[in-house]
Amino acid sequence: MSAFIPRMSNGLTLEEAVTLALDNNLDLQKQQMNQALSEEGLSGKKSDNFGKFDIIASYGHYNLPRTLAPLTPAAIFMDPTAVPTTVDLFTTGIMYELPLFTGFSQQRSVEIAAIEKEIAGTAFKLSREQLIYNVKTLYVNILSLQAQEEAQREYHKALHRLHDDISLEVELGRKAKVEQLKAAADLESARVQMRQTKGNIKILKSTLASLLGSDTISSLEKFTVVVSPVGETVYSKGIKELDRYRSTVLDVEKKNSLVEKSSAAYYPQIIFNGFYGQNFGPNDDSNRYEGDWNNQEVWQATVNLKWTVFDFGGRKTDRQIASIHKQQSRREQLKTELELKRSFSEAITRIGMAIDGFYSAETELALTRETEIIEQTRFDKGATDVNDLLYAKARNQLALSRSITARYSYMNSCFYLDYLLEDGESK
Repeated sequence: MSAFIPRMSNGLTLEEAVTLALDNNLDLQKQQMNQALSEEGLSGKKSDNFGKFDIIASYGHYNLPRTLAPLTPAAIFMDPTAVPTTVDLFTTGIMYELPLFTGFSQQRSVEIAAIEKEIAGTAFKLSREQLIYNVKTLYVNILSLQAQEEAQREYHKALHRLHDDISLEVELGRKAKVEQLKAAADLESARVQMRQTKGNIKILKSTLASLLGSDTISSLEKFTVVVSPVGETVYSKGIKELDRYRSTVLDVEKKNSLVEKSSAAYYPQIIFNGFYGQNFGPNDDSNRYEGDWNNQEVWQATVNLKWTVFDFGGRKTDRQIASIHKQQSRREQLKTELELKRSFSEAITRIGMAIDGFYSAETELALTRETEIIEQTRFDKGATDVNDLLYAKARNQLALSRSITARYSYMNSCFYLDYLLEDGESK
C-alpha cells in the first residue's frame, strides 16, 4: 500500500533505528529475562519428581538415658550395663525424600511451568512488536515535524520579505502603517509556531533515543512516501494465529491446569523417606563405661501415606476459586478476540481516512497556492489590501501542513496494521 523511497542522507535510517532498539532497549532486555526465569522454573518443577537429599544433624539432651539405637530385649539381655546409653544424643546423617504419589499435583505443576514458559516467550515476541511499532511511529512523527518545520521556515521567510516590502512602502508613503502592523503580527506568530515545532522535535528525539538505549540520536534519514489507494485487505494471519490471541489461549490452559491441580487435595499423598546416619554420645553414669563415647550406625526406609478426609470445606473453596479464575480467563479470551476484530477494522478505516485526507490536502494545496499567486499579483498592483494576501498565504500554509500530516499519518496507519498483524519485524 505504501512505498518508502530513501533520499541521499547520512542520517539514521528507520531500519537502523529498529535494529538499535531491539539490541539495546532495556525494557526488552528485562522482558527477555522473564524467559530465562520461566525456563528455570520449569527445570525446578521437573527436578521435584526426583526427590531431594538433606544433610541431617541434631543434638538432644534428655532427662533419662537413651540407647544410641532402638534395641530388642534379646540384644540387651546378656549384659544390660554394657549397652551404650547417653543423655546427650548426637545424630548426623543423610535423608532422601521422594514423593511417590501427590494426586497428580506434581504433573500439573510441570504442565503449568511449561505453559508459563510459553507465555513468557509469547510476551517477549509481543514486546518486540510493540517496541518496533513505537520506534517507527516516533521516527515518522519526527520526520513529519521536521517537514512541518521546513515549511514553516519558508513561510516565515516569505512573511519576512513581505513585511520588509510593506515597511519600505510605508516609508515611501504608499502603504498605510496598519498594513505593516498586520504583517508584523503574522510574522511573529509564524516565528513562535516554528520554535514550538523545534521544541516538539527535540522532545520526540529524546523519547526515541531512550527507546534505542542511547543518550542522543543523530539526524534521521528522510524518505519520500508514496501514497497509493488501498485495495481489498487480505490479512496475512487469522486472529487465532496471532500471539495476542495465543496468549489468552495459554492463560486458559494454565487456569485449567490449576483447577486440576486443586483436585490433588482429594487424593492421598504417598511419600518415601530413606535415612542413613550415625547416633553417638558419651555413656551416662548408669553405664559401667561411664564417659566413653560410642556410636551406632542407623538407617531406615519408610513409606508414609497421608489422606485428608475432611477439612471443613477448605479444598472445595480452593477448587471454586480456581474455577472462577478459569472462567475469567475465558471471558478475557473472548474479549481479546472481539478487540482484535475491532482494531483491524479501525486500522483499515485509518488508512482509508489518511488517504482521503492526503488527496484532499493535495487538492487544497494546489488551489491555495494558485490563490496565493493571484492575491500576490493583486497586492503588488494595489488592487487589494494586505489582509487578503496574508489570508491567502495562511491558507496555503495550512494546506501544506495538512498535506504533510496526512502523508505521515498514512505511514503510521500502515505501521499500526503491521503491528496488529505482528508483522512489524518482518517489514
